[in-house]
Amino acid sequence: MPLQKLVLQAGVNRETTNYANEGGFFVSEKVRFRGGFAQKIGGWQNITDSGDSFDGVVRFVWNYVTLLSQNLLALGTNQKLYMELGGDYHDITPLRTTVTLGSNPIATTNDSKLVTITATSHGATIGTYVTISGATAVGGITVSGEYEIIGVPSDNTFTIINSTAASSTAAGGGSSVVVEFQINSGPSVATSAVGWGSGPWGSGVWGSSVPVGIPMRLWSILNYGNDAIFAEREGNIYYWVDDTTNWSRAITLKEKINSVVKVSTTATFASGSTTIVVSDATGINTGSVISGSGIPSGAFVTTSWTGSTSLTLSAATTSSGTVTVTASYSGLQAPDKTMSINLSPVKDFLICLGSKPFNPLDFNTTFDPLLVRWSDQENIYEWVPEITNQSGEQRLSNGSFIVTSSATRQEIIIFTDTAVYSMQYVGPPFVWSFNLLEQDISVASQNAVVAVNNAVYWMGQDKFFVYDGRVQTLPCTLRQHVYGTMNRLQISQVISGINEPYSEIWWFYPGTDSQVNSLYVAFNYLDGTWHYGSLNRTAYVQQTLRTYPMLANSIQTSYLAAAIDSSQTTINVLNGASYPSAGTVIIESEKITYTGISSNTLTGCVRGAEGTTAASHSIYSEVSMEAINQVMFHEIGLDNVETGTAKPITAFIETSDFDIGDGNNFSFVSRIIPDMKFSGSSASSPSVTLTLYPHNYPGAPYGTGDADSVTASVLLPVEQYTEQVYTRIRGRQLAFRVTSSDLGVAWQMGAMRLDIRPDGRR
Repeated sequence: MPLQKLVLQAGVNRETTNYANEGGFFVSEKVRFRGGFAQKIGGWQNITDSGDSFDGVVRFVWNYVTLLSQNLLALGTNQKLYMELGGDYHDITPLRTTVTLGSNPIATTNDSKLVTITATSHGATIGTYVTISGATAVGGITVSGEYEIIGVPSDNTFTIINSTAASSTAAGGGSSVVVEFQINSGPSVATSAVGWGSGPWGSGVWGSSVPVGIPMRLWSILNYGNDAIFAEREGNIYYWVDDTTNWSRAITLKEKINSVVKVSTTATFASGSTTIVVSDATGINTGSVISGSGIPSGAFVTTSWTGSTSLTLSAATTSSGTVTVTASYSGLQAPDKTMSINLSPVKDFLICLGSKPFNPLDFNTTFDPLLVRWSDQENIYEWVPEITNQSGEQRLSNGSFIVTSSATRQEIIIFTDTAVYSMQYVGPPFVWSFNLLEQDISVASQNAVVAVNNAVYWMGQDKFFVYDGRVQTLPCTLRQHVYGTMNRLQISQVISGINEPYSEIWWFYPGTDSQVNSLYVAFNYLDGTWHYGSLNRTAYVQQTLRTYPMLANSIQTSYLAAAIDSSQTTINVLNGASYPSAGTVIIESEKITYTGISSNTLTGCVRGAEGTTAASHSIYSEVSMEAINQVMFHEIGLDNVETGTAKPITAFIETSDFDIGDGNNFSFVSRIIPDMKFSGSSASSPSVTLTLYPHNYPGAPYGTGDADSVTASVLLPVEQYTEQVYTRIRGRQLAFRVTSSDLGVAWQMGAMRLDIRPDGRR
């Protein structure tokens, strides 16, 4: 019988059965389709070779270039904020408060690294970082430097881990201990709690015993010129002033606005008075900070001012006279909480999606998660609507809260939990128009939306969508597979990004057996094909200001909850929430692989992995992943270099079943003429393995597990110059898989030909 060419449809389809998808592909792992043919994806490696890293799980990364051509990465993790430049991560986490503690606030325990700090009403959460200075030695150790809070026994105490154990049980530290509290750490994954105040805004029932969802910490980040703006979901907005010399900490947007002078005028006042009279009140608003000789630092115009030249200040003057004073923009009138932020593609409006409404006489209006509020054009410091500017607000009517937004060339697409809106600039007096595009529409997460070629694509709660002038369901040949393998409790972790060189959109999501992103699905928006696989990534950089796409891999480092000996195969950690379901951890110099995680317990541990020595480890020893927290270039090289040492990427593609004459006859395959291209491989002899799977019925297993099969699955090595391979395999239905698992291998599959003939009807 003549050779039979296998003409296979591009893309992976799992919307039907394996047999019904004859002529297509059914299984993929790290394989894409290009020009209609399957090929292995590229490799990945750390963007820096300096070994620098960051703390916490990064949920958003923003890339921009300053006017001085500095290529910056802004990162937001659940614990900190960072700026990266030249391979170094600089900690710019804002400070929440700085306090001087009472006398002898440090307590140690003999032979323990755990240290207890007494700080009245500290308000800190587990995972928050503090910097401690001014302490004298206590218990044989001196507490000084930056520490992570690992426990909060009470409202007035917190615990940290010192690098060395104390030599005695003691209390001390002196009376000059200063603690700088960074902003509180947030959850690394979505969690739940019960009772009053346990949930986010408006959720749950007061005093309820029903678990209420506590969202993980998410960030939205953008740049305003050389500066960067960070917005915590359902939290504060922070502003980082470009400083690549000292890397100063970010401050709140309110603080930044209060420091920017809006107008200057002359003021007359008496000493000890809260009233001043200005010569011109134009441009001064309630909340404006007044600065000048005799005015206390930080004094602002209170809400009792009604627009006259007589201003009431929040603090009394310290002298009398007529002096020149300046008035800032009103930081107190600016949003101090939001769901997410965006910067308009026209006129540079800073847009807060979710905000407190403006009220000239009230700085503390109630936060509205459906309120869209924007600054003046090209002036993110002005939030007080006046006839002389274009700041304003608009409340959306459909949904309970705003999830996210995406900017295109002509409009901003806003997603609530149930609807999609278009926001378009129309100029004064209305500034922006809002049109409901579609309702009863879902979106998976804040980071599940991408815009490309003036269209917006997103993953919903149960299907995919595209907006290209109208909202449509995006046909997906992997829909059942994706939503059937998803841990919906962690759907807020979904991230997406554009792999522009390959015309692909990737979504990463948590699998059913994972608390973190572990799987991906990708869509080629030019060819309309889909493929899927497994990979743990926590953030995706959508900008194209560096050579390759960039994705982050990160966890929140934990510590041993109890000492372990050299043989234990279950290991308890203090917080394993962000750990992948399997992997390799490092404790001191020992590498340990594990195959599962249950709550905070690593299971199936193999001690002394990768040639290291199994050893005993004391309580509170650091437990980190083998690969450090990092942002990685993707589609670079051919291998996985996230640990610094190249490891092969296992990639495979498997066809659906095919047969002869609708399965009336058994098929016998005696020879295969492969069609493989290995261009770009760095290995001296690149190869793949071709595996043939015979079986007799759609519901029967492959190979020897099929009672009616004559021959087991056959593995056939195919090298760069292989012309043909001989085999003897028989079955009513056949499928084949192409696999590579060696270093330095790149491959693309063409059109395979099989020497196949009918072989009876048994």
